[in-house]
Amino acid sequence: MGLTGSREVAATTFLWGLKRSGNHLLANWLYANHGATARDVLDSDGLHPQLHAGFRDVRADVAFFNNCGWLHSRGFGLGDLDRGDFQVAMRRQTTTIFGIEDCDLAFVPKTPHGRGIVNVLLLRDPLNNLASRLEAAKTRPEIFRVDEAYIDVYEMFCAEALGRSHHLVGKTVVNYNHFIDDRAYRDSVAAELGLRNVDVMSEATDFGGGSSFSDAGRPSATSLKTRFRQHRVPDHLVEMLLSREAIRVACETLFGYDLAALSEGA
Repeated sequence: MGLTGSREVAATTFLWGLKRSGNHLLANWLYANHGATARDVLDSDGLHPQLHAGFRDVRADVAFFNNCGWLHSRGFGLGDLDRGDFQVAMRRQTTTIFGIEDCDLAFVPKTPHGRGIVNVLLLRDPLNNLASRLEAAKTRPEIFRVDEAYIDVYEMFCAEALGRSHHLVGKTVVNYNHFIDDRAYRDSVAAELGLRNVDVMSEATDFGGGSSFSDAGRPSATSLKTRFRQHRVPDHLVEMLLSREAIRVACETLFGYDLAALSEGA
């Protein structure tokens, strides 16, 4: 278990993020900061079918459940998840991390909340998130949606990150653009979560497929922030982004760029 920082260490973390925004890098970082190093077989007997993908460290008593949720996060054929399903999984180990991807925040009430439970909201800037999704969609378009439904969820995440909405209780917002290249920022995120940052950044989880652009090692922070120059975001998607005020404001205040100006120069 990590060392206590500014608040009590959570027993359960719900990690909310959009696909290709660094979910698995952050999940592995959290996993390591809770003292886990091994990736043992997940104890999934008797759990909901959506809670069968992941791994655990038996010795550290930490488990990670991958890509569990609703909307575009998993196929409906696996059935819907509810609060009780998460609670059954949480009781199996001391520390639990649930990764929830591409999920409308309207589903937050279906997750447990209360003492010992935190929500982490991960946000990557829209141009680079879209570029990475577009590249990945060349081979798996059904997984990496780049349509208006995706823009809707992205806008919702921006509003939550900006504090305009409050769906997530006990919320910690992680700015991916800062996270990938600023050790001091990662230290501050760890402290907010009550953890000591051991700063494992060399690998992601076994899920996620790595970079959309390269299979060779971990990309540099600079290349991760300029993916939109390698895969231009189509005009109709840029127009959809620009039509959402919360997205424009998030670009200015969280990511430090003017969305209209940067997209024109790409």
